[in-house]
Order: sequence, then C-alpha cells, then structure tokens
Amino acid sequence: MRRRPGRFPVDLALAATVLLLGTLPVAAQVVVQRVSVQVTVDGPLPHPLVQDRLRATVLSVSERLLVGRAVDQLAPLTAQLGETLAGVVDRVAAGYAVTAVSLRLGAESDVSVRLRPVGPVVAEVSVTPDLRMVPERLRPLAGGLLQERVAPPLRSLYGGLPEAALLWAGPVLERRAQEAVEEALPGYSATVRVEIRGATGEVAVTVMPRDTRVIRNLGVRFRSTSIPTLLLDQHRPAVISMAEFLRGVPVTFAQAHAGPLADLLRSDLAAYPPALRYGIAAVPVLDVGETTYVNVVAESRRYRGRAEAHLNVGTRAPGPQLLGRLGVLVHPQTETFAEIRLAPQTLSLEWSLGAELAVLPTVRIGAAYGLVAQEVRTWAQLQVGFDTALRGTWFAGQQAFEGAFIYRINEFLSGELVGTSRGEWWVRLVSNL
Repeated sequence: MRRRPGRFPVDLALAATVLLLGTLPVAAQVVVQRVSVQVTVDGPLPHPLVQDRLRATVLSVSERLLVGRAVDQLAPLTAQLGETLAGVVDRVAAGYAVTAVSLRLGAESDVSVRLRPVGPVVAEVSVTPDLRMVPERLRPLAGGLLQERVAPPLRSLYGGLPEAALLWAGPVLERRAQEAVEEALPGYSATVRVEIRGATGEVAVTVMPRDTRVIRNLGVRFRSTSIPTLLLDQHRPAVISMAEFLRGVPVTFAQAHAGPLADLLRSDLAAYPPALRYGIAAVPVLDVGETTYVNVVAESRRYRGRAEAHLNVGTRAPGPQLLGRLGVLVHPQTETFAEIRLAPQTLSLEWSLGAELAVLPTVRIGAAYGLVAQEVRTWAQLQVGFDTALRGTWFAGQQAFEGAFIYRINEFLSGELVGTSRGEWWVRLVSNL
C-alpha cells in the first residue's frame, strides 16, 4: 500500500512502543495471553467482509502491542498504547478514522475501537454488465441472471463503503463479486471494475468463459406418437441450424440452464414453417454434454399417424406384425382412430376402430374393437420416464391380460418385455417406420 505523507510518526510510535515494552522486565504472575477486539462503526455499516477486515486489522496491531507482556508493565502505558493503536489503524484502514479506543488489560485483554467513515459513503450502486464474450443469443438470458442474482449481492458488497477504503477493501470484495457471477453463470467468470464518486458507486462486470469443457457437437433425436419418424427425420438439419448458438457454450452453464435454453429453441420450432403449416407442436429437451442432443417431441395437433413393425422373440411368442394407425383429434386429449394389423406369415388382416384419451400428460387409456375377430381390447399406459413406459392390455374375448415394460432405445427402435396372465413371456422389438 502506498505510504501517505506525514504518517512516519505513527510507524515510529509503534516501533518505539514495542521497543520500550521489550526493554522492561516481564512480571511472572500475569501476562497477556489473548486479545479479543470489538470494532464499532458509526454511520452506515459496510459489508461484513469489510467489517471482518477492520476487526482483523485491530486484532493484529493489538496482539503486537500486548501479547506476551506483563499487565503490570502495560498499565502505566495505557494512554500511549491507545494512541499508537489509533495511529496505526488510521494509517492502514484508509477511509476510516479512529474516534475512541478502550483497553481492558488482563490475561485475556479486551480492546474496543470506534471508527467513523471519512467522507461520504456509497449509498447507491449501479451494475453495468459487459456481455460481449457471451454468445449473442444467450445475452438476454445471461443479462437477466446477472440483474436477478448478481446485482443485489454486488450492491450489498459496496454499499456503505467510503471511497478511500476501496484501496484495501477492493481485492477482497472483487473475489466475492466474481463468486457471485460464477454461481449465477456456471462456466463463466468475470472481471470487476469499481468506481466510487462520493455516494455513488458503479460496478462494471465483464463476463468471460471460464471452463474449457464446452459444447462442440450437436445431434437431434425425434420422438412422436403421431408422426412417422421417416417424415420427421428430413427436418434434422433445420433443427441443428436452430441450435447452432449452443456451440461453444460451457457445458456446466448449459446443464444448469437447460430449461431456458430449450425455451429459446421452442420459440424457433414454433415459428418453423412446416410446424405452422401442419399444426405440429414441437417440444425440445436438451441432453447436455460436449456432444449435446436436442430431443424433439413432435406431435400433431390435428392428426395421429403411426407405422410400426413388430418382431416377437420367444418360444410362445406370436408372429411378426406390421401395424398402421391413422387417427383424428376430436378434442385436444381425445383421439379416434382406425388401425390395421398385417401378419406377413399368414397375410391375415385385422381392422380395428377405437379411441384413446390422455387423462394426464403421462397417462393414456383407450379401447378398440376388432372388426374381424369381433373382440374388444382396453388398455392403459403410464409414461414413467422420457424413454420408459408401462402398458397393460385386457382382451375381453380371450379373458386374458397382457403387461409390458417398454424401453425406447432410440428414435427408430424400442424394446418391450411382455408377460401375460397365462404365464407366457417374450420380447417384442418395435421398429418405428
């Protein structure tokens, strides 16, 4: 710290006091072993970090003056000790002046110091972010997080601080300000520049990437119960183009804010011309990593279409089937459909008419009537996770129950573990065409 002119007598006073105490014989009975300090600030209180630094300064000087010395020898020098302590604190704690010092000497001595700020203290703090090193598409999100989560603690950090105290308090407060940015924007850090003019403080925060683990590659997966995958797959390049702003974003930031980032993509998908033209609702979900996948759940608001190939594997498993289904939404949660099942081995066909109701976002119930077999089947399906589900089906004509655990392997293939009330078990592989 730069030495201010006219303060040499303070250093000389401290040195002289220490030398004087060192030349006196130490009484054996009572020696100062420990010092506790109390620091009181008149007027607006600065941040606790500043208060702790003031307290540490007073404690350090007090221990140099008192610890290890006999109480009987210190007592006659109480006034001189107080003056020396005040002079040193005045010099070290720029921006504050000592107005009173109280010493209570003993094996555990107490030191009380009262301070007042010199000049005006900061009453108003403005925070100015610099986001030029953040991808342009992410700046509104990052700026909002800074104003919501970083600006309040920064105002608290510098509020109540005299201008001169920034010389020694600045580095301590800057580190806490960086931590506030890193908590709000994982993967990013910041440099903090503070200017204080009287009662006004301005904090300039320049945000920059901190982590080297960033999103480098992008992939797209489609999920749909109403649109054949072959029709969706042709839109993969367009979705990747929409997600280009994610390249270079720190992985930790994208993981912490995957929801808001997906919302940015959701608005792009909602404005995508084919989605508008055909009434498709597309919901993106991010699977974040250095290779980040955009999982797009796309559903038609008007129609339902499905084409599947079923391969059943097991000693008592039924033969393979091809399934085609076309439905119409008569209500946002209710679908009526026509379904055809073809068994390639026998070339037999089964036509069905039915309806399905989404009672909850994760629960569907339905019923269908087979025109050839003249049989009613009912079912309920519970979506457990993004790729897992449970389904139970009751065949009224056969008086049989079929349960299945479903796991979607990728956008084209899923597997089912099937069991029946007759004790039959097999594995069904379902290819989404």
